[in-house]
Amino acid sequence: MIVAFLDGFDTQAIGPAIPAIAAQLGLEPDAMGSVLGASQIGFLIGAFLFGALGDRFGRKRMLLLSTALFTVGTLATALSSSLPALLLSRVITGLGLGGASPNFISLVGEFASPERRARTVTMLWAAVPLGGMVGAFATGQIVPVYGWHAVFLIGAIAPVPVLAGVALLFPESREAADVAARPVGALFASDIRTTTLLLWITSFLTWSTIVVTALWLPALLQRAGWSGPQAATMLALNNGGGIIGTLVVGLLIGRGGAHRALVATLIAACGLIALMGSLTSIVPAFAVLAIAAGCATSAAGGTLLAVSAGTYPPAARSTGVGWALGVGRTGTVLGPLAIGIMLGMGATVATAFAAIAALALLGVLTALLLMRASRSPAFRHGV
Repeated sequence: MIVAFLDGFDTQAIGPAIPAIAAQLGLEPDAMGSVLGASQIGFLIGAFLFGALGDRFGRKRMLLLSTALFTVGTLATALSSSLPALLLSRVITGLGLGGASPNFISLVGEFASPERRARTVTMLWAAVPLGGMVGAFATGQIVPVYGWHAVFLIGAIAPVPVLAGVALLFPESREAADVAARPVGALFASDIRTTTLLLWITSFLTWSTIVVTALWLPALLQRAGWSGPQAATMLALNNGGGIIGTLVVGLLIGRGGAHRALVATLIAACGLIALMGSLTSIVPAFAVLAIAAGCATSAAGGTLLAVSAGTYPPAARSTGVGWALGVGRTGTVLGPLAIGIMLGMGATVATAFAAIAALALLGVLTALLLMRASRSPAFRHGV
């Protein structure tokens, strides 16, 4: 859970800090899409690489290595004084986060019973918006007083006790000694190939919606005339809603319900994000929408992870979750860059929100197809 918290903290601390970073480096905020995208590039590489390595060499080992990389990358971010150094440090940070995610999700999914797996994995993901809420709030308060470097110094110190705790207390996977020699091949077995492809497309669209919203929300609000602290507060509210939504949906779903919950939360996310673009001038209404959209998007992420963890056999679970996350984060690399390009070409804030909502709408369609595929006899590890 602490690893998930750190994921949320880092992902959403960078957004409110973008104007301060851009000012120090002498860049326009619209040009900072590459910084937002850099950590996502690292994340997708880490998810692909360490997911498969976790199934081969042990998920605990890969979780330790990934957390160490995250610590180094976050410290390097805090010490960066140029754009190239900042980009490299964000890639390293993303590499660690991407490697940690599939391994801790797989470990949790393994030790939970099949009946409780979807609920446990979904509720675990509530730690991500919790970390995001703390990161957004802390950035809004710390940057004006101590500068943006201080936020990432705090983020670099926090994982140190986590490393010790994982090393001493966390059990190794029960399948670590029995994993298949080629876990990637299990993703493309004839009886599950279609499900894998649909899962990847749904993951691409869902994570694009989630991460692009989180990364660009503060900058879009500031573009609409909000102050930095006000924008950070809305991001914190959005994450607060994410905590509530993920926990509530996690409590309500049981075995067989994760697919339906994914479709429902994506439908809600689409409508709410579209409305956000037209209500940036009405602060109370936007605050309510920010909370509600956070409920929907975070719950969609949690249920998608539950679907991913339940799709594959234990020996290939880290690989399956990691590759689904990696494909998903491919969209979050392209998404921030695309929004930056749109704004640079003169797109309005409302247009940017509409583009994000369109991603969620496409995600609804593919999630419905994924749910249909999961009902076939080939879907043997149902959630």
